[in-house]
Amino acid sequence: DLNGEKRFQAASTVLDGVALGTANGGDRIADVDLRHPLNSCYNFYTWAEQLADFTRDIIHDDTTMASPNGNQQTTLVCNSIGTISALQAAIDRPSFYNGVFVVNPNFRELHVAEIPFPAISMPIIRNVQQLLRDKGQGLFDALAKPATVKQILMEPYAVTTAVDDELVDVLLTPLLTEGAADVVFDTLSYSAGPLPEQQLSSTTFPESVPVWVCYGEKDPWTPPQRVERLGRLERVEKVVLLPGVGHCPHDEAPELVNPLLLKFMERVKEGTVAENAI
Repeated sequence: DLNGEKRFQAASTVLDGVALGTANGGDRIADVDLRHPLNSCYNFYTWAEQLADFTRDIIHDDTTMASPNGNQQTTLVCNSIGTISALQAAIDRPSFYNGVFVVNPNFRELHVAEIPFPAISMPIIRNVQQLLRDKGQGLFDALAKPATVKQILMEPYAVTTAVDDELVDVLLTPLLTEGAADVVFDTLSYSAGPLPEQQLSSTTFPESVPVWVCYGEKDPWTPPQRVERLGRLERVEKVVLLPGVGHCPHDEAPELVNPLLLKFMERVKEGTVAENAI
């Protein structure tokens, strides 16, 4: 079974009364359902397991990773929606990782806990999601074009010169493989699963894994005050605003991100012998 949600089996997957943030940096309480509504294998638990498998099988050999006290650990570096997979990997395999460096976290606007008036709005959203899965292949094919992808990227990128043909190709090529549309539509229907504040405040998040967060000042997709609120959580050591950049600062202005990342890797050396980053 390749579905990471198999860990839940018959147990309830709804967390009651989870403390989350708001776009203006406030506090709220919501219930968080962790299971994909379609029982799809495309979920953060599967992706976290893939990260752990890659860490074990590719970055380190099985012998090194077999012991929780192995002398090598890996630093996770993540952006946007990848934040949640990385945080979950740290929760699942704390002995594998010595830190998580987050660039512009995603708060999953389509999650049922994020949508206003879910009792009214979610049935409508579910119908749209079902329509896309049943009839959306033509729309997907029409949008999966270089010019369209480039235009979409112009919104989150404040430094638009970073949106070049190479970036478009890196993102578009996987979308042209067989079955890619099914993955996209299942992901768009993923209105459940973990959220950053829930993961970082969980008692299962390892104390041995520090977290730094940075974000772009001009990111239209990431509420800045909600990002700053993450700094109130015990596991988050630092939140850094990066001026003049959008949703992908590591691509738009690596001269801002790379020095901060190197400082973070110096920070995690305090508890490990050797480091890698993925």
